Amino acid sequence: MKRLLSAAMLLAVVALLCSSSAMAVMTNQGVDRVWQPTPNDLTPSSERASGRILYAPAEGDDPVLRAAIAGYTGGIVDYFDAAAATPSLELLLRYDCVYTWVNFAYADRVLFGDNLADFVDRGGSVVLGVFCTFTAGNSLGGRIMTAGYSPVTSPSGSNHYLFDSYAGNGTTCIHAGVGAYGSTYRDYLVTQGGGFVDGTYLDGEIAHAYRSDYKVIYSNGGGAAQLGGTGDWALLVANACACDHGPTPVETSTWGRIKSNFRN
Repeated sequence: MKRLLSAAMLLAVVALLCSSSAMAVMTNQGVDRVWQPTPNDLTPSSERASGRILYAPAEGDDPVLRAAIAGYTGGIVDYFDAAAATPSLELLLRYDCVYTWVNFAYADRVLFGDNLADFVDRGGSVVLGVFCTFTAGNSLGGRIMTAGYSPVTSPSGSNHYLFDSYAGNGTTCIHAGVGAYGSTYRDYLVTQGGGFVDGTYLDGEIAHAYRSDYKVIYSNGGGAAQLGGTGDWALLVANACACDHGPTPVETSTWGRIKSNFRN
């Protein structure tokens, strides 16, 4: 009886280990992690005000980052787990801006990209974060990544995986009030369509880029807890979500002027 019990226990342990192993997946950071859906944090539409941002990464939440962004905008920054499900266009239209980046695979990379493009067509702003062009792993698809929307693409679909710092050469409202930032995770990028570069890293890699109307901005790095970036990432997201529709110099732009561009 004891031998039978021990064998049964051993089989149970093996089954548990196999089950846990099956749940572990490779992230874009090159680390195996067990993916678990994260509860969405969405403010009821009746309580919404201007300056509404949806943080929708294919990764877990970062309440500290969201609070920091909201501290600049004075508005709401909600969270949606885009690895677990795809935000509908109806949901996106409740917001002024959507910020996304990729670590785990999106629930549907093409549908999400198409919905984001439709959102931009309806007047919304999108901030595309690191790994959106990372076709060597998990990336974003759909129309938002085409030349008519995304200001950049990656010729190699890869990432530096090497820390570098902002060179201090940004000239538009994206960098208004920004002092310094750095990131280990940085895509290899080139501009496409009508994309413009705003700021580089010290090694020459594109730090930020924008479509001519600033409705789609690529933010190459990130300040989420899972990314470990340093510096003014929350301000960069806040600026990108509310930038002027034109090349406003950093020296003359203020957050008050930038924030006024949020839809009411």
